[in-house]
Parts: sequence; structure tokens; C-alpha cells
Amino acid sequence: MTTVRAVHLHPAAPQATPTWRYLGLVLGPGVGSYAFNAVTVSMSQLHTEFGTSDAELELVVAGYGIPFAALLILGGRLGDRYGRHRMFTVGMAAFFLAALACSFAPSMAVLIGARIAQGVGAALCTPQVLATIQATSTGAARVRAVSAFGASGGIGAALGQVAGGALAGVSFGAMSGWRAVYWLAAAIAVLAIVLAGLAPRSSAHESVDIDLAGTLQLGGGLLLLAAGLTFGPSLGWPWQVIAAILLGCVLLLALWRHQNRIERSGRIPLLPPSILRLRPLQLGLLAAGLFFAGYGAILYVIPRAVEQGLGLTPLGAGLLLLPFAVVFTIVSLNLARIQRRLGERTLLWGVLLQTAALVAISCTVLFGWSPALPLLLQPSLLLLGAGQALIFSPLTQAVVREIPVEAAGLSGGLFGTVQQLALSLGVIVIGGISTAGGFTGKAEFTAGALLDLGIAAMVVLLALALNRRRTPHE
Repeated sequence: MTTVRAVHLHPAAPQATPTWRYLGLVLGPGVGSYAFNAVTVSMSQLHTEFGTSDAELELVVAGYGIPFAALLILGGRLGDRYGRHRMFTVGMAAFFLAALACSFAPSMAVLIGARIAQGVGAALCTPQVLATIQATSTGAARVRAVSAFGASGGIGAALGQVAGGALAGVSFGAMSGWRAVYWLAAAIAVLAIVLAGLAPRSSAHESVDIDLAGTLQLGGGLLLLAAGLTFGPSLGWPWQVIAAILLGCVLLLALWRHQNRIERSGRIPLLPPSILRLRPLQLGLLAAGLFFAGYGAILYVIPRAVEQGLGLTPLGAGLLLLPFAVVFTIVSLNLARIQRRLGERTLLWGVLLQTAALVAISCTVLFGWSPALPLLLQPSLLLLGAGQALIFSPLTQAVVREIPVEAAGLSGGLFGTVQQLALSLGVIVIGGISTAGGFTGKAEFTAGALLDLGIAAMVVLLALALNRRRTPHE
């Protein structure tokens, strides 16, 4: 049974907190993105050193991503319950220790186990970032902090691509370069813990005991769904995978009914249905899910296609996307100024720029496929980076603004869960399309761009709906 113990904490009202105070916190999503992207581009070294199968390589990636996605909402609510700074520190410390364990792993079994622990640590610390920003800032200061949150993820992804590719071909004495990927992750984690002390403290107005039944239903449902969607394509969708996905859906349906009963009784549920029924929140989460699915698909396709079709090295493929990430970061950090000029049209401008960039990318790939392609793509990739930066922060704000401050941990958990599941789904969809059509190189790149273009068109419609429904409040 869920019970509520009222502890009147009377947190300070949100104010214009300077962005630099959140520096340690925003390193969290950055190192999380880095840990995912750097590992994906260093898979060939693992295969060489351990003689691993494709299934084991998938477990190295999924072992991090699945617990990360499945436990984000719980991590956010634990932050509400025990204090967000405390949970950020605990999660980042677990991430640090797991990164060290990964770097010295003597076998694939140890590496996979450490990656699972790393995903759990990331799930505990990541939702505290948006929750703290929501609870301790307002107005333009909040926009700047959310923009820094988005920029951190972009920087982490770019650093992962470049560092993973660069380290793939080096060694440190008897140690392979892939291990240094985790040394860098551990160093960033330590810096995040130290600088997190600058952030303002926050927790919920009321202390809520964790709903054990709801937690098991939520974690189990998301775990089964994520695992089924991740391993289904490579395993050929056997009945066991279909059964896992169906069971996951049953658990989430049971969770919804359980949470409704708790809320009707006047108690505070893990996942309040009254909040999830808010139409702007639903539109924001749906738009975010589509955006990240397209983002995941195109960023998965680009390195694979240019390596297979043009013979680029992993480092060369990573450098291809570096200017995109730089523009994404610059625009994100200046978004408060941009939003003052564009207002509620910022999101719409973002999706329009993204759509134009994807059209340009498709045309460039179709008619300019040659060794010069990396250079020819740069104008449209720069435009894509700017457009996606204009989308990311407004979508985040659309989710955050609908959730009461006292349940701020839910905002970080919800947004992060949608983000992680959608990124995986985008990779699964484009992977399935490429496998079914036998696409590689140019054909795979074109398929990824066209898929993202179709998704972008749907995001345009949702952006228009969000603008119509927007009501001015913080």
C-alpha cells in the first residue's frame, strides 16, 4: 500500500538562478550520451579482443540502455522523496564506479554486468537535472538552464563519436584503446559530482513513500518492452520476444489501473494519472518521442552508411558529425535570446529548418554520392543542427511546464524515458527497413533521411497543435 507522510519542507520559490550553478548537473546527460555513443563506435575492438558474438555486442549496448530507460521515472521520484542533489550524487557515484569496472573488465560477462550498473547509475542521476531546474528557476533563467541541458547531450554525443573513433585504433601499453573510453567517462563523472555542489537544493513539498507494486509494474513493463524491441530484430522476432512485449504492455496497463485507484483514494501515486491526462503534456511527449526516434535513426545511419559505402574510418565518420554537434551546442546555448525574438514560434521554426535540412541531405546523398560527400553534406548538416537545437529545448519546456513543481522529478523521468525508448525505436525501425530492403551505403543513408523526413512532417503538425494550446504560465 502507498502511504504519504507529509513533511513540510517549504522549498524556496523558483528564481532567476544563474546557469553556471547547474554546470555539474548538466554534465550528467552529457556523460550519459557520451557513454552510449563512444561505446557503439568501438564495438570492433571488443570483437577482436574477446571474440564476441553479435548478441554479446548488443548486450554491451542494451545492458546500459535498457535499465537506463526502465528506471528513469523511479529515479525521478526517488529524487522527489530523498532530495535531488543526494540522488544525483548517488547515481553519478554508481556511474563512476561502473565506468572503472568496465575499463578493467577481464571478460565480456564482467563488462556487460558493469554496463548494467552504469545504466542504473545514469537512471538515478539524469532525471534530477530537469527536476532541479524546474524547481529552482523560472522565466529566461529556466530557458537558459534547459538549453544547457540540451547542449550537454549534444556535446556528449559528439564527444562520444569522435573519442570512440579515435581510441578505436590506439592502445595504452598492453591495454586496448576502448578501455580509455571508460576512463574519460569516469573523469567526467568525478567532475560532475564536485561541481554539483554549486547547484541549489530541492525536493518535493511532501515526502512520499515509494509504491512497491507500482514500481515493480513500471520497471518490469518498461524492461520487457525495451528488451523485446531491442533484441527482436536481431533474433527474428521469435514468440518469446513477442510474449515479452505483450507481457510488458499488460504490466503497464495494470500499472495505469493501480495508479488510478491510488489517486482516487487521495494518496500520491508514483505516476499520477491526472498529470498524464493533461493534453499539452501528451502532445509534448508524443512530439518528443517522434523527434528522438528520427534523431536516433539518422545518427545511427550516417556513420554506418559512410563507413560501409565510402570506406571512412570510425574517426572519420565521427568527425563528419562534429560540425553538426558544434552548431547544435551554439544554438542551444543562445536559445534564450532566440526565444525572446521568436517566442512560441521557436519550435515551429525548428521543425521547418529540420525538414528543409533533411530534404537537402536526401538530395545530396542521391545526387552527390562520392568521396566528396562528407564535405558536400556539411551545409545541410549545419542547418540540421540548428533546427534540432530549436526543437529540443522548447519540447523539453513543453513537458516540464505541465508538471507541478512538487512532482518535478516526474518531469525528468518522463522526458528521459520517452527519449531513451524513442532513440532505441528509431534505430530498430531504420535497422528493420535496411535489413528488409537489403540497404547498405547510399541506399541506407537515403532510407534514414527519408524516414526522418516523414517523422519531421508529423512533428510539424504537433508543433502547430502545441502552439495553439499554449497558455502562458510557468
